[in-house]
Amino acid sequence: MYSVNTEGLLEDVSYEYVPDYVETYRAWQPQEPQNRGPFRLVLQEAENFTLTELAAMPATAPDWIFQDLWAAGTIGLFTGDGGVGKTHQTLQLLRAIAEGSQIQNTPFVCPKARPVVYITQEDEAEFIKQEFLVQDPTLTNRKSLTDNIRIISTARSGKNFFLRDTSQRNDLISKISEKGSVFVLDSWSTFIQCNENDNTELIKEIRALREIMKATDSTPLLIHHRPKTNMQTFFQSSFRGGTALPANCRFHIMLSKSTTNGNQGGVRLSFEKVSRAAQPGDIEMTFDQQRRLFVASGPDKFIGCFTVGQQLTTTQVIQALGLNPAEPKDRKEVLNALGHRVKTGALKRIQPGSKSHDAVWERVI
Repeated sequence: MYSVNTEGLLEDVSYEYVPDYVETYRAWQPQEPQNRGPFRLVLQEAENFTLTELAAMPATAPDWIFQDLWAAGTIGLFTGDGGVGKTHQTLQLLRAIAEGSQIQNTPFVCPKARPVVYITQEDEAEFIKQEFLVQDPTLTNRKSLTDNIRIISTARSGKNFFLRDTSQRNDLISKISEKGSVFVLDSWSTFIQCNENDNTELIKEIRALREIMKATDSTPLLIHHRPKTNMQTFFQSSFRGGTALPANCRFHIMLSKSTTNGNQGGVRLSFEKVSRAAQPGDIEMTFDQQRRLFVASGPDKFIGCFTVGQQLTTTQVIQALGLNPAEPKDRKEVLNALGHRVKTGALKRIQPGSKSHDAVWERVI
């Protein structure tokens, strides 16, 4: 029998909802519950295979939240300064995930629609609703999409959720009801009770988060702040607190004020970490005050090098962008960007590249 440790967490045990409560812990084959009721604890063995056994198994295609950027079942992190617009950008991301669509002129491509749960302890549900509807007024007539978006707020009523509180963690599990959901914790610091600079304590919070992930088969996106600039070193980290948090994430994006001359007052979205593919280049964005959302600034420079139907080599694209074809960093950035635009359907790779020959690209739209 497994006992609850001092943190209220169980070793090698996950949660599965069933109609009736069972007091003892025992192995049980999961089934689709008819009702969300009390939950039974299910023993779950760790994966344990030889490499030979793994090699003999059929390959499983990755399940992507954002194609080639963020894999389902891994922790996502979204950081930025206070007031820079993280909430508005988060709502844009959630809408794309709930619809299974792309955010225009960005690499955020969602291969399929999935339920999203936005859990905030800072903003009222009414405020979040209004921001969604300002961003897209047509949502009032799109029930199939809005049914995929759930908003939970403790800002006005209800107790704050804390991950390491057993009863509150169980309450969170009950509210993330759809298998395969993406759930947002906004902001991360309001869900933890430890000193966020203490890695040992922070790992316990992350462990509690993983209990929720396993129990719901869902993927979390953590909204978190950046620290202020260090006035001695003039360095500003991409995240606040201990390194245990970003180390446990497989996807990390950051929103910061733009320093580009042509985008004064705008923001820059950078990819600090992605699941598998090479990191896309930074995206310069401006805030549309009327629709209260971010849009990529100006035309896509990588697509703008082409006319529709025109074919260019990688070197020709690099030169058109004013970069140096002999500089490995420039070449890598352009190749990554062109590869992402192939996935969105804007470009087509006509001929693959090699060490001695450039790839050839064609603009489709």
